[in-house]
Amino acid sequence: MKRFLPLIITLALGQALQAQKMRDVFAAMPDSVLGIMTKNNRLDCIDFIENTMAAKVHNRFDGDTELKALTVDYLELQLTKNCRVEMKLLPSEDTLYYICVARTYSGPMAETKVALYTPDWETLPEEKWMSRPVYADFWETNDSVDKEEVARLQHLQDMRFVTASLQPDDMRLTFVLQPGEVDKDEAERMKKVLRPVVYGWQGKRFVRVED
Repeated sequence: MKRFLPLIITLALGQALQAQKMRDVFAAMPDSVLGIMTKNNRLDCIDFIENTMAAKVHNRFDGDTELKALTVDYLELQLTKNCRVEMKLLPSEDTLYYICVARTYSGPMAETKVALYTPDWETLPEEKWMSRPVYADFWETNDSVDKEEVARLQHLQDMRFVTASLQPDDMRLTFVLQPGEVDKDEAERMKKVLRPVVYGWQGKRFVRVED
């Protein structure tokens, strides 16, 4: 019997992972993670969206929160007018799953905070699961823009705002450097040489996907 125990445990873990869905994680998450949503708010959102209704509720601040998308392993939530939240379930070798949460704040310039949680909502130190892109990673030269022009554009940004997004249909995390507080013409020039930096989930870490 003992020799069958590892197989039984492996099968049980696989079944548990398959059974775990984002709707259940969202429903059971601590109120403290999002702050302004109660459990009843979250349950109402799930019920509304699963019945093809607008999944909008009044949050604790008496504002509107809307669940925009919900799949087996992904959700998108407009938490407030200025805060968009994405969540993704990520399979792992050493636990059933991890939960990645990306919060994007829209003003005055958009910026994203990304966190990774264990199944019991313990926050993991970022250095354990990702090496964040550096400023130079977002820039590239091409046939129409030379190195000197790229260097000039890089020095225009005193403050550097980076957004990140998760994907509903794969396990990528994409970082985008925003043009920042420059005039319209310079922002257009920047867009020609700015590139997203993409990471793929590898079971324990997000690893950069090379071009």
